Amino acid sequence: MKPRAVAAACCLLLLTAGQDPAAARYIARPPPNLLPLGYQPPANTDEAGLWYEADQVEQKFRTSPALVRDPALNAYVKGVVCKLVPDRCDAVRIYILDVPYFNASMFPNGAMQVWTGLLTRIHSEAQLGFVLGHEISHYTHRHTINQWRLIRDTSGFLAFFTLASAPFTMGLGGLAASAIALGGIQGYSRDEEREADAAGLELAIKAGYDPNEAASIWKAQGDEEKADPLTDKDFAYFRTHPESDERMQTLSRAAAKAEGTEPIWIRNEEAFHAATAPFRASWLDANLALGKYEASLCLLRRLATEEPDSAQVRYYIGEVHRRRNGKGDAENAVAAYRQAIEHGTGVPTAVWRGLGIVAMKTGDKATARDAFTHYLAAAPSANDRAMVELYLSRVQEQNP
Repeated sequence: MKPRAVAAACCLLLLTAGQDPAAARYIARPPPNLLPLGYQPPANTDEAGLWYEADQVEQKFRTSPALVRDPALNAYVKGVVCKLVPDRCDAVRIYILDVPYFNASMFPNGAMQVWTGLLTRIHSEAQLGFVLGHEISHYTHRHTINQWRLIRDTSGFLAFFTLASAPFTMGLGGLAASAIALGGIQGYSRDEEREADAAGLELAIKAGYDPNEAASIWKAQGDEEKADPLTDKDFAYFRTHPESDERMQTLSRAAAKAEGTEPIWIRNEEAFHAATAPFRASWLDANLALGKYEASLCLLRRLATEEPDSAQVRYYIGEVHRRRNGKGDAENAVAAYRQAIEHGTGVPTAVWRGLGIVAMKTGDKATARDAFTHYLAAAPSANDRAMVELYLSRVQEQNP
């Protein structure tokens, strides 16, 4: 066998070994009925009905205002799919949706949604490859039809596709109700997720992606979940996936097993950053708008470690502190803004507005005047120009 094939086989074995009985139930099932190339479900079958429902949701994606239509970004993500499954490249259709949560999901008809909140949190093409490989494995292993057959006679039937289109048709109350309906199949779903982890890592390794990147996704996601005091309350019913710590540990063992089987593993961090850089400011704005400041700080501090020269990241750290406005936040916001300014290049113009607002609130009128003046000079056509001019007039009146 070729080195990549050997590594993939070893990882697959490792991912399915040494787990508790609940984690290993899927191993006892027959080999998966993999989806044949060019497959279409026979008419008048339950699977054909499932595909019809998926087609209806996919049509909503095509017309949704949340759809990210940028050709370059879509081509980049599609290109990663084609590296993973070149024989199924045309069968997998990607929909990037502007939703600030960490999520991607695959439909039985070949449609995949990828949320911008996921793209905000990963830092390499290798990580993207693992996530996409995981979702494609749900498709090729026909997990959705298996799951659907379990819930079709319960209230979960209506919840299944409602969840898929939730960002466009439902509020949080509806999401919670649907999640409760799905609670009865939670254990089975976790088994499917573990199986998709194993198969997705196999696809990523065959494509040459660094297997260590898979575990790092769940390390970061676990840290963010722990930082957010509302995680358990908000998403208790959504825990159909294995816990992030479990996934990180299992994937780390698989990566260690694969080490040395490939001379050069691919990460492609620069390519990923080049593809996502035009959108990251708006994605980070959306993340901050959620009001989950502890989780946002966890994400941004990790980004600052990965990108020590990023003025943008330090600006957003300052914004979290300014908006949270708790004990010590004013000082931390000013420190972050000044660190962003000191980088000299790529400094967001809005850093001066943020610095001015914090300085005005803390009574540092000289700093506020200088910051507001700098902002107005740098952004003469800013939408908030009238507001900033009002702030400037106030600090000038108070200290002529």
